[in-house]
Amino acid sequence: MKKDTLKTVYKCPVCGEQLEKLERQYVCEKNHSFDISGKSHVNLLLANQKNTKDPGDNKEMMENRRNFLNKGYYSKFSDELNNVIDFYLKSDEEYILDAGCGEGYFISKIKNKISSDDNRHDINYYGMDISKSAIKYATRRDKTVNFSVGSSFNLPFLDKSLNYVIRNFAPGEAEEFRRVLKDDGKLVIATPGVEHLFELKERIYENPRKHEIKDTSIEDFQLIDHREIKYDINLNNNEDIQNLITMTPYYWSITKEMKNRLEELESFRVTLHFNIDVYKKA
Repeated sequence: MKKDTLKTVYKCPVCGEQLEKLERQYVCEKNHSFDISGKSHVNLLLANQKNTKDPGDNKEMMENRRNFLNKGYYSKFSDELNNVIDFYLKSDEEYILDAGCGEGYFISKIKNKISSDDNRHDINYYGMDISKSAIKYATRRDKTVNFSVGSSFNLPFLDKSLNYVIRNFAPGEAEEFRRVLKDDGKLVIATPGVEHLFELKERIYENPRKHEIKDTSIEDFQLIDHREIKYDINLNNNEDIQNLITMTPYYWSITKEMKNRLEELESFRVTLHFNIDVYKKA
């Protein structure tokens, strides 16, 4: 290994060895190397881990998401997520990963909340997403978070290296989360509540259904905390309405006729409903 390296919690996606950080790249003992981009992130997603050439959300979707979140519509949910992480923090040196971080809004908010405490400046923040566009936007938002391109089904992190893994409305593999979490680590999962965006569903579908109440049990994990956040927001221009639609899975099923109708809306009141579940290893 070269001199002047910094050990990290990243693992080499090729061989699984620990990655160490040089000035402009990450490298492992077997000399697999990964460049740090000009915008301070690293791509640890191998070609054989992709289902498409450019997986994840595209640039337009990320820009719309960023613009919507920046207006604070999800701030009450974000504040409660911050409180959850802050509540369970035990020491000054811990590692927090937002797996499927999108354009970095939530992990940046968590960092800002925790770092406002003068005694907690050694927390290490990581954000990872399979979308290269998402990570580019994320690094523009916050260059002090360690961002990487990677898959939640093959996390580029060492075994038992993380204190917290956060999964916000993102896919993932419970076995992988268990692998990377320390023995006393916490898995924090945010999911939509039964009434989340129901008014939007009413606009799109003939027979809209509320979200199903799903079994919250996860194999080899124990649920230790549950929090629910529900509130209404008023969208007072069509740009915000369109940006919200782009953030949802409904975006892919909207007919052209319905899209045209939604483009005529200038105001809209909609329910935001979230569940936050916290797990420890069983």
